[in-house]
Amino acid sequence: MILVNVVISAVTTLLIVRVLTSQPGARLVSAPAPTEQPAIAAAPAVAVARAIAGNPSPTPLPSATPAPAAVPAIKPSNTPTPLPPTNTPVPLPTPTRGPSPTVSPTPRSTGNVGISTVLNVGQKQREVVVIANLSTEVSLKGWTLTSSRNISYTFGNVTLFRDSFINLHTTIGADVPTDLFMNRNDAAWQIGDVVTLSNQGQIVATATVKQQ
Repeated sequence: MILVNVVISAVTTLLIVRVLTSQPGARLVSAPAPTEQPAIAAAPAVAVARAIAGNPSPTPLPSATPAPAAVPAIKPSNTPTPLPPTNTPVPLPTPTRGPSPTVSPTPRSTGNVGISTVLNVGQKQREVVVIANLSTEVSLKGWTLTSSRNISYTFGNVTLFRDSFINLHTTIGADVPTDLFMNRNDAAWQIGDVVTLSNQGQIVATATVKQQ
């Protein structure tokens, strides 16, 4: 409002001066110096003067939009290195079992040559008496194998080696170093028979035939 009053006063003064000067014999009177207005009103006065003159005030520049603050990039957390897989125990190979060692039959006698066993009693084709030797080699020539039922067999020129045995079969067959044959047509042994091995009439070993 102060600015408007100032402008109106100034315009009115100018009009009065022009009227007075246009009349003959009029004296020019110095117009009093306009009272200085506060500096704070200068800017609005300029704006009003420009508005009156048809010169609008310049378009104010848009205020600068502050740039958004930079957001620090979040570094991904270090992914933990996976632990190596647990060592799977390697299965140990199954040991291959070899054939069981042949165990020499233990002779049933007071010495080192004896009757080990009588197998398949009553079956002529399979019946066999096993005689074993745990001493040095022995010649069985002239030895006899008898039973309590008067069954008898006499050994020929046969050698029974150390830590070995010989099979005496009841059936018919050809003799070899490990297998001899009684060449009988029927079974020689029965359950309960006492089998005796003798050398020159001296008893070397005895065994009782038992159920298998």
